[in-house]
Amino acid sequence: MTDLRVSVGERNGDGRRHVVYRLGDREYPDVLDIGDGYRREQSLRRALEALGLPAEHLPALATEVVRLASEKDKQDQVRPLEFRRITCAELDAATYDLEYLIDGALVAGQPCILAGGKKCLKTSLLIDLGISLAMGGCFLGKLRVNRAARVGIMTGESGLATVQESARRIAAAAGYRLADIGGLVFSEDLPQFGSVAHQEGLRRFITGDELEVLADDPAYMCLPDVDHANLFQVGEQLRGVARVCQDCGALLLLAHHTRKTKIDPFSPPELEDIAWAGFQEFCRQWLLVGRRELYQPGTGEHRLWLSAGGSAGHSGLWAVDVCEGTRATEGGRYWLVNVMPATEARQEADTRQDAAKRQRAEERTAATLDSDRRRVVKVLTKFPAGETKEVVRTLAGISGGRVNAALAALIETGHVLTTEIVKPNRTKPYPAFTLKADDDTL
Repeated sequence: MTDLRVSVGERNGDGRRHVVYRLGDREYPDVLDIGDGYRREQSLRRALEALGLPAEHLPALATEVVRLASEKDKQDQVRPLEFRRITCAELDAATYDLEYLIDGALVAGQPCILAGGKKCLKTSLLIDLGISLAMGGCFLGKLRVNRAARVGIMTGESGLATVQESARRIAAAAGYRLADIGGLVFSEDLPQFGSVAHQEGLRRFITGDELEVLADDPAYMCLPDVDHANLFQVGEQLRGVARVCQDCGALLLLAHHTRKTKIDPFSPPELEDIAWAGFQEFCRQWLLVGRRELYQPGTGEHRLWLSAGGSAGHSGLWAVDVCEGTRATEGGRYWLVNVMPATEARQEADTRQDAAKRQRAEERTAATLDSDRRRVVKVLTKFPAGETKEVVRTLAGISGGRVNAALAALIETGHVLTTEIVKPNRTKPYPAFTLKADDDTL
């Protein structure tokens, strides 16, 4: 079989064997059911094609695979499965440290999900996170990173042009040049979680750059052929890729989305809001993003919630205001972030709502006053000599308080003058109001 070598490994969860075909420094990994002749032959043919070998090697290769699998079965029978046991004394004496990469927000080594609604800046926040971790700075300029860590971001949705533009301005906002950030790598390729070949490629990607954090964005593009409502299918594939990252010592971070069915779309996101079966059960920690207010197109201003939590016991809720401008902004878009505690954000929102209510009330009052002024002037035009307030109020059809305000405003601007008139069959003059002569400015 020339220099072709085969290694048969352990069984996976459904009983199939991991097999790796090697030719020189090239290799082709696969998973197959040794006892299924048809599937075994298809795997052998794929391997020969991938390694550039003719089909004439198929019989010898099939014999070798079956022989190695048989030996592996015998070894498995000789070595019964054993589970590690730890006594209470050993458990009590051992030291299991939790290392926080970001205080109160991100624990090293545990799978994490960054989930949020549509267009909630998930990729931009992920890039900010990657730069902060790689440089040992502060996530969003606020949450302290305890030490620098090497990070890989695999993103297949935005495109490299968008990623480049975002990374440049996010790095600049933190005081860095993008080209000087050595601990962060990007890839526009995304792994398929159910593929053994992709898992092996992912293993090489992680170890090649000695990554401690691997982010896949978005997760749904890594699971194209899975029933997203099937807990077992989704869970099996997530466990597979998590196992690869765990073996390589990397934290797996998945960018995912939240459900669209929240009763209050502007309330802080919760773990139950994460979409698809299996994701809530899989993640050991989470960063959830949601909008606090409806985005106003053309402003480039985003008011967000950021909720962090995990099985390690950490939790937090922050309000994140992101201003990034628009493409029409002079000098181009930027990245300006303000992070505040949730209580402070709620107080600020209440203050802004109260101010908006007062402004709307003032606008309504001003509009009413303007209308009342015009009604009063229209009535007074019919009485050149002037008329009493009671007659003006009745004919204008407005209340006493409103006619007082309208007359006071007209007197202040000089459009109306006070006077006195004598009613028929009366000798005593009455206080009255008249329009200023030759005044047509209203």
